[in-house]
Amino acid sequence: MPWREAVRLLNEAAAHTPTVRFLDWPEDTAPVVRQRPVRSGDDLTAALAHAVIALLASPDRDRLRACHAPRCVRYFRKEHPRQEWCTPRCGNRARVARHHQRHKAPA
Repeated sequence: MPWREAVRLLNEAAAHTPTVRFLDWPEDTAPVVRQRPVRSGDDLTAALAHAVIALLASPDRDRLRACHAPRCVRYFRKEHPRQEWCTPRCGNRARVARHHQRHKAPA
């Protein structure tokens, strides 16, 4: 799916639950702008779409990576320059797959 179509679908999903911004100013802390759904019963798809939009618009977007492990479809935020996998389990799976490729008998 082209990225423009993906963005269109993401925005469409986010529109399912309109939100309103409000000021939250707890005592002895700085004010914070928050959002809440206009209607009750927040739609899960819309909530996830809002979270994705916030992530893609944040500076952390450049640290978002796809996991390189076989059969893993997850994304993760890269915390270390050498990090390639979302979890240690995926790292083990990738190392086992590489070992298997190197040592398998020729067909």
